[in-house]
Amino acid sequence: MKRILFFIAILIPFITFGQSEKVFVIADSTLADQWTTLGNIWRHQKGDDMTLAGTAVFTNNKETNHGIIALVLDSEKVALAGMAMIGWKRLGISRKVTESKDKLLYSIDDKPAVDMYLKYLGRGGDRDINLLNELSFNFPFIVERENEDDIFIKTPMHIDHEENALVMDVEMKEGEAFWFSIPPDFDIVDKIIHEAREVKNAFGDDADALLVFSCAGREPALGPLITMENEGLAELWNSPMAGLFTYGEFGRAKNGGQNFHSGACCWVALKEK
Repeated sequence: MKRILFFIAILIPFITFGQSEKVFVIADSTLADQWTTLGNIWRHQKGDDMTLAGTAVFTNNKETNHGIIALVLDSEKVALAGMAMIGWKRLGISRKVTESKDKLLYSIDDKPAVDMYLKYLGRGGDRDINLLNELSFNFPFIVERENEDDIFIKTPMHIDHEENALVMDVEMKEGEAFWFSIPPDFDIVDKIIHEAREVKNAFGDDADALLVFSCAGREPALGPLITMENEGLAELWNSPMAGLFTYGEFGRAKNGGQNFHSGACCWVALKEK
């Protein structure tokens, strides 16, 4: 029987699922380049209200900070449609990672990465800046995915002053090309609703339920637009809505495959057949 897998929470660094001859390999953002996926998978990494202190998943009987909760749906009985959309835009020319190690980014175009980033933000020399609270979510890096018309957001989280390096949320490999970015324009809500309407037209009906899991970084970056974004989706699909802000999203971009995202508005509509 054909299945659709919809993962509603994942917090472990590496898990493999086996079902007959198919294998699903899921990972958190630290292993985003190691995924292998089959089928239709949507999931998120649960957030903790931006405290970054730690997260947990739970059922009626068990709670864990190192586990996964999954919901498996029979596609013969439940229809599913969804999309992941980011909205950040490239700024200027492409840049190149010239020295990095794990999540430490040392140099960009053979220049100190910290100095380059702060100069780009107009904060040159301000090394006491709190990147996470002041700038990170508004001005991440944009990386193009290989062989896809899709982008991946990678965010400087803070400065390691001892190493004189940017500490990234996702590893940036030496030789990797990327762009500095600017936040979405005010028309981002219209764009998300427009794309969702196209999906709905193909879907052919209202939804019985709508799940929205947006990146936690969208709220400080977009302000009240995030409410308009969520309410617009609920109104379009004419259905009850539930969701939360997350530390990573997994879904399908308009012109891409099923991928891990950061900074995305990711939604899934469900309809009983």
